[in-house]
Amino acid sequence: MNFKSPADLLQKIQKNAKAFEAAAASGDFTTAKRLADECAALYFQLARRVPLREQEYHSQAKAWKRKGEGISGTPLSGAQNSITDMIGDEVATTPDPKTVARPISVKQPHKVFISYSKPDQPIAQDLCSYLEAEGILCWIAPRDVLPGSNFPGSIIDAIDESKVVILIFSKSSDNSPHVIRELTRAVTRNLLILPFRVEDILPTKNMDYLINTPQWFDAFPLPAQQYFKTLAETIKTHLAGFKPADTRPGNSGG
Repeated sequence: MNFKSPADLLQKIQKNAKAFEAAAASGDFTTAKRLADECAALYFQLARRVPLREQEYHSQAKAWKRKGEGISGTPLSGAQNSITDMIGDEVATTPDPKTVARPISVKQPHKVFISYSKPDQPIAQDLCSYLEAEGILCWIAPRDVLPGSNFPGSIIDAIDESKVVILIFSKSSDNSPHVIRELTRAVTRNLLILPFRVEDILPTKNMDYLINTPQWFDAFPLPAQQYFKTLAETIKTHLAGFKPADTRPGNSGG
């Protein structure tokens, strides 16, 4: 299984997790076990590719591995071997959680909140993966909403704990009520908002009121991914306490 980015891995995990629940509920334990093992393998891959979340993803991988072991059903011979190959030596050398004291998992605080509307989710997820590979820990929904927690409350807490808000700006987000609410919260917390324009449009009055900022990033012509490096460098500069040049549309900077 080859994936282009951590975002691809997360999407596959989410798909497998839903299928696992359905299989387990219907009594198809063979399929449920296979899906649990695949989720474990994918989380181990994520741990290797996103060092900032290595401990968190290792914990998730082990949890899914235990789910697979706890499913009662027909053993998976060939399929099980292929899953073990995907995980590699890492699983084989993982100590038995029953015999080893578990370390306390301390989640590192994020610095960046990514605000986006649903049609722009692929770009938002790719940006999140890129920034975290650059050492900038992000908060993005739905990935970072803990199961069973209050969704709006989680978003408020995440914004309050952030230093920078990245807005994936498009026609869709310009008209999104939930994006407006997120940015309104960011403004009340006096957070820096960096609009990342993926469409050549100007904001409506309501949006312009919230993102009236000199820091803009034009991410077109597409693909938007080619502008991630410049955005990451600017975020690092802000987090280090410096202010970059004016990049708002119509300004030459400097």
